[in-house]
Amino acid sequence: MAWRQLPTLPVQAFAAALPHPSTLQRNLALDLSSAVGLGSTMAVVGVLLPSVARREGLDTMGLAVLAALPFLASLMTLFAGRIGPRSPARMSLLRSLGTLGLLLVLIAPDPLFIALAIFGFWIAFSLGSPLQQRIWATIYPSADRGRMLGYVGTSRSLAGMLALSAIAIVAAAHGFGAIVAVVAVVGAVCSLAVSRMAVPGIEVNHRFSAGDSIRSVTGQPMLRSITAAQLLFGAGFVAAPALIAMVYVDRLGLGVDQIALAGLASYGSTAVTFSLWGRLACRAGALVTISSGTLIGVVAMTVFAFAPTFGLVLMATVLLGAAGAAVDMSWPLLIADHAPADRQGEVSAGLNSIMGFRGLLVPFLVMAPIRAGITDETGGLLIAALCMVAGAVLYARLSGLALLPGRAASGLRLRLQRSPASSLIPLSSISGWPVNLRRRFMRSSVAGWVLKRPLELLSSFLTGLTT
Repeated sequence: MAWRQLPTLPVQAFAAALPHPSTLQRNLALDLSSAVGLGSTMAVVGVLLPSVARREGLDTMGLAVLAALPFLASLMTLFAGRIGPRSPARMSLLRSLGTLGLLLVLIAPDPLFIALAIFGFWIAFSLGSPLQQRIWATIYPSADRGRMLGYVGTSRSLAGMLALSAIAIVAAAHGFGAIVAVVAVVGAVCSLAVSRMAVPGIEVNHRFSAGDSIRSVTGQPMLRSITAAQLLFGAGFVAAPALIAMVYVDRLGLGVDQIALAGLASYGSTAVTFSLWGRLACRAGALVTISSGTLIGVVAMTVFAFAPTFGLVLMATVLLGAAGAAVDMSWPLLIADHAPADRQGEVSAGLNSIMGFRGLLVPFLVMAPIRAGITDETGGLLIAALCMVAGAVLYARLSGLALLPGRAASGLRLRLQRSPASSLIPLSSISGWPVNLRRRFMRSSVAGWVLKRPLELLSSFLTGLTT
């Protein structure tokens, strides 16, 4: 018996019947892909490779040099206007090559090769930062930018968590080479996603010098104030890792499994709070968001200074991860809010270089009295906490939180009331869900409660501050 031939559908008609993502959807998907590669690579560069270098015989001064390499690379951002990438395609290629540089470690796990691989990754990342700032300011509408960057940060943190979990599971049985190879290839491929973004007119048509970058920051009063606040708060934040390591080892004598658990808790806190901070930034502004984050950071550092148990250390780690998420998410928003559109690359380069110079100096300055026997890790953490308090106060004054209650409280209330509860582009346009289906899901399901409840609590907390 002959089978009846089924009607054929032309490929063009089938493709036309499929839903086509909008430009915003496509750009967000590509940005998330790039963030996955970046997060996993950062976990390997920041956690695994220094440990490998130490095992290969690198002394304490060498470890300090490895810790300073990201800040040295940030300082080199001063020259991004001359030698940095001028298009998304070139930026993605540069970052992809920087990620593939991790394969140097497989040639020979020598501390010199490890240092070269780490510096190559960070220099590629830093030189592309000014262009990345302009890309974010272009592809995401201002009303949605905080929310979108929250998704990107969450993806980056989750990728870092997965990479750390893989390091803990695979490296013990099969060595670190397999992890480095896989992450290098995945990171390089994901970095190429930026080249596929639809960003019309983003190519940089003018070069800027190192002096132009610094003047773009110092020439604007608001940017000067933000820089001063971040220099102070970030000083304590930069000094924190070495001091916290002393708490882990010297004070509490924690094992490797407990230290790994604390690292995963930090990444998890960052991943969870990124989106919450992004939504808060859409409603109240980047300054209020970063001010709230700095206050949490001060609390975390104070707890670290006196924590006698692992439980308190774990709580402080979670708080510090949330504070870091607030700063990381708010930073590009502050540049977009307070820098002219055609000068955001210069401002980003100037700010990154200033923070890089601070990062080169602060760890040595904070560790000097400890090495001299004047104080211990508790005193160092208190010094770091005082720096963070000074920065948090400056941020609070800039945002108006330091003047509550009063006219600033009224102004903040008006801002919260005038800002839409949801952005001008609803989430359904990003996820592709029908609007009525998404609303029914968010109202009725347990997942909807889990997603909405933290936002309601955060909104109530801010409203309570202003009344």
